Amino acid sequence: MRMLGFFQLLELSALDQLFRLRPLEKPDSRIVIVGIDESDLEKVGKWPIPDTVLAQLLKKVQQQKPRAIGLDIYRDLPVEPGYGELVQVFESTPNLIGIQKVVGYGPNQTVAPSPVLSKLGKTSANDFPWDVDGKIRRGFLYLKGKEGKNVYSLGFKLAWLYLEEEGIQPKMKNEIQIQLGKAIFTPFETNDGGYVGAADQGYQILLNYRGPQQTFETVSLGDVLENKIKPDLMRDRIVLIGSTAKSIKDFLLTPYSSNLVSIPEPMAGVEIHANMTSQIISAALEGRSLLKTLSEPLEWLWLLSWSALGATLTCKWRYTNGVARISFLGTAGRIVLFSGILIGSGYIAFVENLWVPVFPALLTLIGATIVKTGYTLWENLKLSYKQIEEYSRTLEVKVEQRTQELQTKNEELDGTLQQLRAAQKQMIAQEKLASLGSLTAGIAHEIRNPLNFVTNFATISVDLAQELKEEIENQTENLEAEAVEYINEIFTDLTESVVEIEKQGKRIESILLGMMMHAQQETGQPELTALNSLLAESVQLAYQSFRANKETVEIILKLQHDEPLGNFYIVPQDISKAFVNIINNACYTVNQKKKVLGDKFTPIIEIKAINLEDRAEIYIGDNGEGISQDIIDKIFNPFFTTKPPGEGTGLGLSITHEIIVGQHQGEIKVESVPDSHTEFIIVLPRNALESQTVVR
Repeated sequence: MRMLGFFQLLELSALDQLFRLRPLEKPDSRIVIVGIDESDLEKVGKWPIPDTVLAQLLKKVQQQKPRAIGLDIYRDLPVEPGYGELVQVFESTPNLIGIQKVVGYGPNQTVAPSPVLSKLGKTSANDFPWDVDGKIRRGFLYLKGKEGKNVYSLGFKLAWLYLEEEGIQPKMKNEIQIQLGKAIFTPFETNDGGYVGAADQGYQILLNYRGPQQTFETVSLGDVLENKIKPDLMRDRIVLIGSTAKSIKDFLLTPYSSNLVSIPEPMAGVEIHANMTSQIISAALEGRSLLKTLSEPLEWLWLLSWSALGATLTCKWRYTNGVARISFLGTAGRIVLFSGILIGSGYIAFVENLWVPVFPALLTLIGATIVKTGYTLWENLKLSYKQIEEYSRTLEVKVEQRTQELQTKNEELDGTLQQLRAAQKQMIAQEKLASLGSLTAGIAHEIRNPLNFVTNFATISVDLAQELKEEIENQTENLEAEAVEYINEIFTDLTESVVEIEKQGKRIESILLGMMMHAQQETGQPELTALNSLLAESVQLAYQSFRANKETVEIILKLQHDEPLGNFYIVPQDISKAFVNIINNACYTVNQKKKVLGDKFTPIIEIKAINLEDRAEIYIGDNGEGISQDIIDKIFNPFFTTKPPGEGTGLGLSITHEIIVGQHQGEIKVESVPDSHTEFIIVLPRNALESQTVVR
């Protein structure tokens, strides 16, 4: 479509918008325009202006010593009065350039130059190539005349005269390029930029306008003739003389002539020549960039790149059951985003004087997206149809699978229900156990009295049995030997039974004591206590107590704590009891391991305390037998013990847990590896009981 020219007008309109949107450049101070406006025509009285008026104007201008004068007024015929005077001025003004119209398609469409200026070789072409919409976006450096000779344009001729004084002359860089100072001119080709099949006769370049109408300094004919301008206004500058009156109709459309909604505002032909002259001089002296275009291969690559991008924006390469997912809202958003990027890129490139095709690229971006979306939808439709066929063929199998899944789910739900019921029973049991706390204390108290009676009478029975045995031994002479032996056996069994009753009574008494302590609800008063001292005393108390009741095994105690741990609001006797219980258990487990391993094993208990801002962490570790994972969760339960009968009640750790967690709002954790080590971690808040403290 682009090569057929469908987008040419759109691209040229886009170029006009870029001209209007880019920042304006500073006016070129090297150029002055003498415009013949409507007020000048009223004073002169006719058009063309008489030769005498034109001669006076040229004299006034020449007096200010400009470098070049461009006369953008046809003078192929005399306009009396004053023709002779004008001829003298033409012959005496070496830097004056006149005009002629070279391009034409009929006998009346070309205009001959002034015979005098033509003879002096001081004529130029004022022609411009017109675009299909009637606007001027290109200019000639030169073009072929009727006799096949090159005729330089007015802008190029004036720039040449100006640059000669700078020591700059045009020269051919190669067969087609012209170098002029810092600038290298490349001729316009028929398909450059947004053009398609444009006429490229002569040596054309793209016009890089400096700005809209009235960009150059302009004075009127009357101001010059009446000496109302500065005496050095035109010194060393290029002076262009032409019509700026609307009635003369020497106006042409340019990129600045109109925007999308306004009525076109043409630019005077003399201003367009000024833009051409300024463009050539600025490029030669200052290196101002000429308006460039991409080569044909690069243009195709540019368009195809945006087409590829449009195709990739349709979906995010995600699939559901083999069907490509398309987000129409997301795709539209990405199209808007990348369209903005495309337009912005085109604008930035134009600011850097590079004209890239924006509208075809935009159409390829959107078109590729639409085509890819349609293709993807069609493929999805075919795939969905295949999936429906496959689904219909396998529906029975899927129903069976679904039924099996539902059965499995039902079984899982039944299992979950059983677990919930078990948990409910456990919770009820726990609540019952909690309510039995006070009952336990009462029962223990009631049992204690008869237990004391049994224990006391068991002790008395042992003594009585011994006395009875001694008395019978004194009467052995009066008894038969068999009777004495039988009586001794009975007394031996009786003595052993009574001793066992006494032993078990003491064990029951120990259990009752633990039950009383566990059910005890009243505690001591919280006090501000130095934790360093309390911990050290508890360690020694537990160790010495253990050594007093057990064989004197040597245990290495390692006590480390931050100095100082500070004062804590705690019940000191209860916290000490908790420390002693845990350390007693540690002593017991390392002693048991020592019995098994003998001298190969060295019992070690490490106590470490760390002072934190609002709490202390106490680590009590041993290298004893360790605790298996299935037991750790039970060790704080009342009456749970792993010790042999008679060596533990199973209440020590339960009481410890109640003191640390329930009473002091702390934490107690256990980390253990069987046959390796066990570590109890106690977290004790600093001020948990502050509100309960009694000031002494």
